[in-house]
Amino acid sequence: MIEAVQKKLRAIEADDRINTLQSALRALRELGIDDFGYVLMSMPNPQLPRLSRLLPRMASDEVQRNWTGNCGEALLRQTCAFVRSVAYNFSRLAGRTLEGASILDYGCGYGRIARLMYYFSDPSNVVGLDPWDRSISICREDGLGTNFLQSSYLPTSLPVGNVRFDLIYAFSVFTHLSERATRLSLSVLAKYLKPHGLLVITIRPVEYWRHDVSAKKAGVVDRQIALHAESGFSFLPHERPAVDGDITYGDTSFTTEWLEANFPEFALKGVDRSLEDPFQYYLFLRHAGI
Repeated sequence: MIEAVQKKLRAIEADDRINTLQSALRALRELGIDDFGYVLMSMPNPQLPRLSRLLPRMASDEVQRNWTGNCGEALLRQTCAFVRSVAYNFSRLAGRTLEGASILDYGCGYGRIARLMYYFSDPSNVVGLDPWDRSISICREDGLGTNFLQSSYLPTSLPVGNVRFDLIYAFSVFTHLSERATRLSLSVLAKYLKPHGLLVITIRPVEYWRHDVSAKKAGVVDRQIALHAESGFSFLPHERPAVDGDITYGDTSFTTEWLEANFPEFALKGVDRSLEDPFQYYLFLRHAGI
């Protein structure tokens, strides 16, 4: 960490007025987003006892790898690339910054991206949902709070009451859902997005199947590519228990044409990706007509 950042952190540590999570985040927002993320990634840090008491604990490397296949700085670079793209496109499409926005992390896992969203908005404005109870347990145990809630694998509503969000994102969620779970999730998310809000999802391009370990092992790479080309949606289920007769989790790719044909309530306003994680293709969606 460069000296300028270390100097700022020493000042925060010495400031008795910084004694709440909100005041700690406010001070850390004076850093760049990568350094902000690096500080949160390092928690708890014996060199930063004040911040370690106030900020959420970072998930272990084992949890990070089990949830994402990566950990540490390499994973932080991927996360920051996505968050920067979201922040830029939100500003471009909404005509305002993310500061103070209401944000929903759909499929939050252990909260890796939600932590970065604290750069823009206080924890009270950031909600995380995940259908796996273990994910939510980790989020709460690590200090991310009661805004992290368990959702359904086949949702018809979300456990957030009447709240609507300026930003909803689902990173590496629709890259794994069955067609039924995809249809239900997108339909539900549309109901919880504010009229001028932004929905960001990631999908797999067809090229992904040449790299998918499960497809290679099963010898079905060409079949999955053909499904993608013929129907626009390709799903390879994993060996998981069925939910209401449907194996909801596996590996998935679909086309923007499939999305636009099946969800006319959304308008595709932009696309992006990062070379840090080249098979996560970002789609930026708004309510049609906005």
